[in-house]
Amino acid sequence: MGSSAGDGRADGLLVTGYVRSAHGLGGFVRVESVSGEYGHIAALTEAVLRFPRSGGAVKTYRIEAMDASASSALVKFVGVDGPDRARELAGAEILVPRDMACPLAEGEHYVDDLCQCVLVHEGTPVATVIGVVEGGTGDLLEVALTEGSVPDQSANKTRLVPLQEEFVGKIDTAAKTVELKHRWILE
Repeated sequence: MGSSAGDGRADGLLVTGYVRSAHGLGGFVRVESVSGEYGHIAALTEAVLRFPRSGGAVKTYRIEAMDASASSALVKFVGVDGPDRARELAGAEILVPRDMACPLAEGEHYVDDLCQCVLVHEGTPVATVIGVVEGGTGDLLEVALTEGSVPDQSANKTRLVPLQEEFVGKIDTAAKTVELKHRWILE
């Protein structure tokens, strides 16, 4: 893992999964993959866990044992030897270097690469992507509106934009821009 994990930060790491719950008496935890794939998780020998409930504290754990299949993973971290210790890890994000994350298919992007992209409509910046939310029919870009981009935005300065080709055009993560096809969706 990078040195960034050792100094209490998680710079340059991507969320690849979540610790959901303790499993059994031996200190195993049930892990959910962000991508729904588990091959890249099965290849890990260590991982950085970030604890949102503890202000985002991070700690690197070596992996002692793993039981991963095509649809789930049970992980045993070194030093986590019982259900009480395993429960303490519930809710943690599993962070890995980019080269250890799930490979992307054509047209896919890591959430970290989308965040802070500028949402542009006909060449004009209208919002900034601040997150990606899972929706019922697909992912949604959570965007913070640019001042004056939408009339009467006094109450709510954020919007959700479906991450679907009828609403979102070209995504250029190198230039940090995302094309918005229809401005009305921000109203």
